[in-house]
Amino acid sequence: MHAQTESAHRHPAGIASIHAATGLGLYLLTLTGEAMLGASARWLLTYLGAATVGAFVPLGPSAEALAWVAALAPIAWSVAGLFRPGHGLVWGRRLGARRPSTAEAEALADAMALLRSVDPGLPDPAAWLVLDDPLPSAAVRGTTVVLSRGLLESESLAAILAHELGHADSLDGRLTEALERLALWEDPLAPARPERGGEGRAEFDQDPRGGLLWGCARWALRLAGGSFAQGLLSPLWAAHWRAREYAADAYAANLGQTEDLARHLADFELPFDAPRPGLLFKAANHPPVALRVERLQASHEGTGSK
Repeated sequence: MHAQTESAHRHPAGIASIHAATGLGLYLLTLTGEAMLGASARWLLTYLGAATVGAFVPLGPSAEALAWVAALAPIAWSVAGLFRPGHGLVWGRRLGARRPSTAEAEALADAMALLRSVDPGLPDPAAWLVLDDPLPSAAVRGTTVVLSRGLLESESLAAILAHELGHADSLDGRLTEALERLALWEDPLAPARPERGGEGRAEFDQDPRGGLLWGCARWALRLAGGSFAQGLLSPLWAAHWRAREYAADAYAANLGQTEDLARHLADFELPFDAPRPGLLFKAANHPPVALRVERLQASHEGTGSK
């Protein structure tokens, strides 16, 4: 009974339901946009290419069949990532991750034991993976929690792990996997960008190759890349992900990690939280670290030390 009570406090039912409905709604809207824009562009490009090549070399399947496969396969692959996200070592190799070593597995077990002292019913994620990065970081992808080697050697392990479990106990990882599968490429015909510190804008520099035909080809490939609709909806997605970061912080706080998480954010993330100037379409997916620390400190003062 205790485990059930604590589990109910980890994610308030009302907030969790609203966030889940918002995330699913945004995903369906993104899929609809990609079906109208990306899939149409892929169909046209594949049909023209297959018809041209098929005039000289027998391809077997018709140009129409190849065009429909190219148009719909990324959408089907994305939906599959929402319901059956990948996990395990083979899947993790695409991320550059590996399984935890024996010592790392012991550190994870100790951190989970600490969190389970607050909530004995805390579930394990489907899998753990490790990135060989000396900086402390973590993320949830699908149903897998990916931790850096630096985090596993850090005193902040339990606090960050509690935050990531807040994402794992929701649709966040599945939505991330589904959106990543939907994005094939961004702008393959873009002009070469200047090195860091050079002049020029990242996205709308004038293309010296110019020409109406080249511009149409570039835009057709951008539409076919699978991430155009997500870019158009980026302000809504950014607002959703910011809300989810606050919710994951609250999840960690309910597992007794308020002080440790606030300390980690203030010491390791706040000094590198650079401003992100830009228009609405460049809204940040993470809230300012200072505001996250403020919320955690306010919740700690309001509830008292656990």
